[in-house]
Amino acid sequence: MRVVTDDEHGIEDEDSTLPELIEAGIPVVDDGRSAYMHDKFVIIDGREVWSGSWNLTINGTYRNDNNALVIRVPGVVANYQAEFEEMFSQGEFGPSSPANTPNPIVELDDGTVIETYFSPEDDPVDVIIETIGDAESQIRFMAFAFTHDGIGQAVLERLDAGVDVAGIFETRGSNTRYSELGTLSCAGADVRLDGNPYTFHHKVFVIDGQIVITGSLNFSANAAESNDENVLIIHNPDLASAYLAEFERAWQMASPSEGITCP
Repeated sequence: MRVVTDDEHGIEDEDSTLPELIEAGIPVVDDGRSAYMHDKFVIIDGREVWSGSWNLTINGTYRNDNNALVIRVPGVVANYQAEFEEMFSQGEFGPSSPANTPNPIVELDDGTVIETYFSPEDDPVDVIIETIGDAESQIRFMAFAFTHDGIGQAVLERLDAGVDVAGIFETRGSNTRYSELGTLSCAGADVRLDGNPYTFHHKVFVIDGQIVITGSLNFSANAAESNDENVLIIHNPDLASAYLAEFERAWQMASPSEGITCP
């Protein structure tokens, strides 16, 4: 067993169990930067990878809204293994990390396509914007943090083109001037604030009921430029249906935002 973690919000967190792992002789490497090692993934025996928005914490497991995938696709597992080795063995984090994902696009026999991106080296935000820009009928999103103007603009352009747009924002921070909530709401998008008294921690777009964008990356400049993040873009209508079911569940608990003054 080997572990890579953030410093401030990982090994130095007073609630962290990582010191127990170190005491047991398990090697743990932290990034030692002001930016975050924000990845949340686990590789098991080199055969499967767990990834998504889920932090390995009590709140992340039992209280917050999260999503996680278990993927047993060798090419995708190899992508995550390469990223892990960059951090653990070479100490390469954030902007210093090389763009060397071995299998960025993997196609399965059933037609499913899995795209893997790591931030910032693979510029996943550019791909997210492009994928949103291809939406023809529907965009659904669930966002812990949505402050990236480029992603917001991409959604606005599809809204103006007649695409059905609806989204759920984590309540904390969404009424600030940095959030895309006000911009999208005033443009006519159907947006709500989450109903979880803890944290709405998803980072998800579902495009046209066919494509799921998920991972650790919040829709923010820090996630795009400074943090270590991972993003999966999966083309599979069955998976999209599962994420839309989660959207509908959260939508029923959410409430309209209030106090927004539009120009």
